[in-house]
Amino acid sequence: MIRRSTLRGVRYAVALAFLSWSSASTAQDGIAARYPRDAGIERDPDVIMTEMFERNSVSEVVRGWTNSQNTAGMSLSPDVPAASGGTRSLLMTSVGRTSTGGQLYKKLAPGHYQIFLRYYIKYASVGTYHHTGGWLGGYNPPTDWPQGGAGEKPTGSDRIQIGGEPANAALRFDLYTYWMNMRASPTGEYWGNTFIQNPSLVVRTDRWMCVEVMVKMNDPVSASNGEMALWIDGVQVIHLRPGVPLGRWSSNMFFPDPRGAPFEGFRWRSADSIDLNWIWLLYYTTGNTQGLVGKVWFDHVVVATKYIGPISASAAETIAPSLLSISSCANAEDRADHERRPAHRPGVRDRSRRRRPRGRRAAGGAVESQDSVRGNA
Repeated sequence: MIRRSTLRGVRYAVALAFLSWSSASTAQDGIAARYPRDAGIERDPDVIMTEMFERNSVSEVVRGWTNSQNTAGMSLSPDVPAASGGTRSLLMTSVGRTSTGGQLYKKLAPGHYQIFLRYYIKYASVGTYHHTGGWLGGYNPPTDWPQGGAGEKPTGSDRIQIGGEPANAALRFDLYTYWMNMRASPTGEYWGNTFIQNPSLVVRTDRWMCVEVMVKMNDPVSASNGEMALWIDGVQVIHLRPGVPLGRWSSNMFFPDPRGAPFEGFRWRSADSIDLNWIWLLYYTTGNTQGLVGKVWFDHVVVATKYIGPISASAAETIAPSLLSISSCANAEDRADHERRPAHRPGVRDRSRRRRPRGRRAAGGAVESQDSVRGNA
């Protein structure tokens, strides 16, 4: 007799195989394909801002951002992605029981209703990760600092928050999301919803990976036609939009499943006053032991209104993938059901001082297009 849990695992494996096939079939060239090694990409008319960290000091980096935290724990590192044309990345560190990491936050110009955030990130094999990755979203009114709201359901006129990051201790990657129609956790609290639940989509530490997240606002505000997508190393992992993919909800987790119901789409907002107006590079951890030094590297950050894609290199070069491939796995659903966030996790906290960094913006490094906010750096 076949166990019911095994049948569930087989169904989920079929869903993963379908997701893998459909994702591979949507591979595409983006803005970066026109700019080998990202040289000159900041001049593309569809690019909103870039940050390559080609600066002389961390203080120069900070001047290109609206808010920062723990700059003493940051440094410029010679460790860069394989296809990079640069010589520096940004290294953020934490020290167990002393500091929780760091952040760079950028307020964008108003009027963006679809944005793509692409960044390269490298997770060290030593240490733990609570919220660590690239975030984007919208605040109404816009602020010069990242807001809190952990465990609180947005109203539809105040905020949306989306983070591409590891979702559990095993470093399974997902999209951690707050919006007006989010689902509650099994305990009735509102922690970020997740959408992929693939136990094989796991970060390979000590290697660079290219992450790209797209968010498209609903229009009109009464409709649920908003979208969200994720690419890893140029391969689309998921694209959530009205009718796609098929799946089912279990509390605050959406499970792709070809036998499920069509995804309903996102009603991100209920008011025209909220748009996409910030990005956030975040390293936050509270689980490291006394004195343990945790590390995360960021590089080649690009924000645009169209798909960007990975750094383009010469045809002779081969860039090794950074993530484990999607694979079939019996009882995957059963394991994923135990990956929910702890009921009392702090979520995204605003631990920064609500002040803008002072000083003039330095040349190089972070660059904003002409339609971006002036005076933030």
